[in-house]
Amino acid sequence: MRNLRSGFTLIELLIVVAIIAILAAIAVPNFLEAQTRAKVTRAKADMRSAATAIEAYFVDHNKYPFDGYNRANTQRFNYWFLPDQISSPIAYMTSSKVVDPFRKDKPGANAHYQFDDVRYRNVDSTWGMSYVSAQSPARTTPSTFLAPLKSDFGGWVMTSVGPDKYFGPSGSSSATQFPGGAVSWQTGSGYTDHSQPYDPTNGTVSWGDIHRSQKSPGGYPGVH
Repeated sequence: MRNLRSGFTLIELLIVVAIIAILAAIAVPNFLEAQTRAKVTRAKADMRSAATAIEAYFVDHNKYPFDGYNRANTQRFNYWFLPDQISSPIAYMTSSKVVDPFRKDKPGANAHYQFDDVRYRNVDSTWGMSYVSAQSPARTTPSTFLAPLKSDFGGWVMTSVGPDKYFGPSGSSSATQFPGGAVSWQTGSGYTDHSQPYDPTNGTVSWGDIHRSQKSPGGYPGVH
């Protein structure tokens, strides 16, 4: 009578474990890349929708929505985010909240509810002379940065932090945010404190930010 095998040998089990490990090593990075690509797609789609609303607001008001820079009323406006005025009383978009899927920190109990959103900057209200009545103290002369930023972005720019979850560059911390010590991304205007645009070829390790501006869906002229 033939003996029946009641289980696997140690060698067979080791082979199975090795195969599973190899498959996991292939699948996990691909899964993470897929997650990153999905978040990039979402961020770009949300910014595209917000851009349509921003331009519609401009048609009615002849200026872009205030970005909260140096705001006089902290309840009504928040620093460098879309204001509620873009959704009420006229609903250019259903909500002024445009969540950044890559933001590292969520707002705490006392933080503004928009702190995990895409960053929005109105170039003229921050560096120029629009919305001076909403600022405290109000700007009295345009910033020397106004012309180069207008050249790079036009009237506004929106930014997602991208896969590294940091806005960059940002002061003394920029060297740690940009591998190799790079601290800025030079544009044709000569402004020296721009963050590098996100490069999809770097995938989950890219330290660039995802931008969209009045001038370009990629944020900067020539970037798409």
